Amino acid sequence: MLTLQVVPRAGGDAYKLLRDKVTHEARTWFWRNKAKTRLSHKQKAGGYIEVSSADGVLVAEIRPSDEDDTYFFAEKFIGRLVAWFQPHLAAINIQFREEAVVARRRKKRRNKSR
Repeated sequence: MLTLQVVPRAGGDAYKLLRDKVTHEARTWFWRNKAKTRLSHKQKAGGYIEVSSADGVLVAEIRPSDEDDTYFFAEKFIGRLVAWFQPHLAAINIQFREEAVVARRRKKRRNKSR
């Protein structure tokens, strides 16, 4: 999984900048849910970017529907951040994390005694 941390300059809030820009001006990006935590691109409707905020730092996890789309979302998202917010940003950090393995739920067996 690919995780991005977008660090604003002192006193800024990267999540608020992104939320306002996508809500009011963006043409190719849109919010997939009302909570404005899933960002999607019109060309690849299958995947999305999960965004959250931690003390003004934007944390974005890229969640593609197909593993090959990771590059697409990373390229488009970083490019938009630089184009829209370059004077407001201090850093964009990229982390490559392993997917957490989710344990499968066991099915309950019916008791067939009569």
